[in-house]
Amino acid sequence: MKVYPKIPRYDHPVVPAELFERDDLTLVEKFDGSAFRFTLYDERYREAYPEQVTTAADGDGSLVFGTRKAVRGSHRDSFKDIDGALHRAVRCLRHGIDTTALRALHEEFDTPLIIYAENLVYSTLDYGYTDRELPALVGFDVLPYSAVETMTPPGNPYEETFEGFLDTDTAWEIFDRLQREDAPPAASFIPASIIERTNSSFDPESYTFSSSALAPDVQVEGVVVRSDEHNRRAKLVRDQFKELNREQFGQSQTEAESGAEYVVATYCTPARIRKQVRTMVVEENREFGLGLNEDLYPRVVEDIWAENWPELMGLDMSFTPADVYPLVAKRCITELQKMQTNAELNETEPTNIWQHLS
Repeated sequence: MKVYPKIPRYDHPVVPAELFERDDLTLVEKFDGSAFRFTLYDERYREAYPEQVTTAADGDGSLVFGTRKAVRGSHRDSFKDIDGALHRAVRCLRHGIDTTALRALHEEFDTPLIIYAENLVYSTLDYGYTDRELPALVGFDVLPYSAVETMTPPGNPYEETFEGFLDTDTAWEIFDRLQREDAPPAASFIPASIIERTNSSFDPESYTFSSSALAPDVQVEGVVVRSDEHNRRAKLVRDQFKELNREQFGQSQTEAESGAEYVVATYCTPARIRKQVRTMVVEENREFGLGLNEDLYPRVVEDIWAENWPELMGLDMSFTPADVYPLVAKRCITELQKMQTNAELNETEPTNIWQHLS
């Protein structure tokens, strides 16, 4: 199942300036969630599938799904074998996707299809997950298996084009056909919102971001500019989202302005925090909640010292250990909040969230 190509920023060197002078541009809302893809295993086309899909399928009619880089399983798998952050998406595959329609599409295209979607889990933007009914998956691209053979990523992943992907109108017609009318809202599948179609030049530098189609009180993360004629995609992400993302995930190493910020950016990873949370809740029978942070963040710092002491001693910058603690505490409380919200969304335990996706 083809990994979705990277979409470069509008000002990336691989994006030709003339892209924004095309007369076939479509602007699609870029949603803030988690990458997801799925395909229907159709025994009639078994030779078209790679081994990873065939292995994951649980017989004919299985919806095989994956995250950005890995195939994760089939919609027929038990939830105990599926990471908690994917439970809502898999419920959508079970109750929100019309597999009969997808099988008919295979016949029409004479090849299976890969559907790319955003798994709406709480990451940086809160669309009102606990206040309103939101869909589980938002479709944004479709690729026939017959086109995968021609798509070999170059040395620079951003140079890969979207040749072979279905045009916007065809993809959105497919999304409409895949929606089951009887799907509960929390397990529904919808197409990404088309914000605008342009028939003249487009200036990304002066673009004004609108509200999200999911929540009128939330500004979009950004937009994806698509040209079907030239098989290109480019993204615009608003500056305020980048700043909010830094607050949620911490600064990157290149943005660190002090030794303490660099240490936290490098070693205080979500996986490390979640490991300590699971130890406290599963092994020590602590009650999950934001109150865990009082004991959580010192344990995360201790784990950093114990595991990474040789590298810390060899850093070519100085830092004050005491300055690390408040930064780690902030990262930990953010991670606890995301685990709590996504556990509620996915109807699972917080310690099951991102347990197998790290």
